[in-house]
Amino acid sequence: MSVPVWQHRRGHFNHDWLKNQFLLALGNFINLLDDLIENEELESSFVAVVLPQWEEHRHEVIYLLADFEREMSPRTLFQTSPLARCDQDTQQWLGDIVHTLWLVKHPIQNCLQEASTRLCEADEAYECLQTELKRCSNTRSASALRPLRSLFVDFYRACQKLAKAIEQFPSDVRIT
Repeated sequence: MSVPVWQHRRGHFNHDWLKNQFLLALGNFINLLDDLIENEELESSFVAVVLPQWEEHRHEVIYLLADFEREMSPRTLFQTSPLARCDQDTQQWLGDIVHTLWLVKHPIQNCLQEASTRLCEADEAYECLQTELKRCSNTRSASALRPLRSLFVDFYRACQKLAKAIEQFPSDVRIT
């Protein structure tokens, strides 16, 4: 069986963007605030270029959560052979039973709730950070942004927790 589209979308968001781009850049920026590294380009562009990417990508999590149950349910197995050969009535009632058993047997609702909670926490941390950044006279200077370090760290940790929550979802369509 091929990898579900949902799984590709999850990998693109969580692995490709959130962990390997956004969190990496955010961690580097925190290191810059701590004087552990020097990077003039990152210092001058992070707040204006990298940080706003959260607003562009956060909707991907919302869509992942909204689509998970429909796209990853074992009910989808009735769309491919051999189960696709069942008559429509059988596909409906048996699909409903398989889906219900899947929900009972696996912590699907817990995964969805955890990821949703972690997304809200990341959004809240981002909003707190943005509120303080609006009060900052120079967002292109590490020295001017050092007083906001704890807010950057809070946002970083919230994004890490979101990434971990997204990892907990099953990676394939499961019957057992």
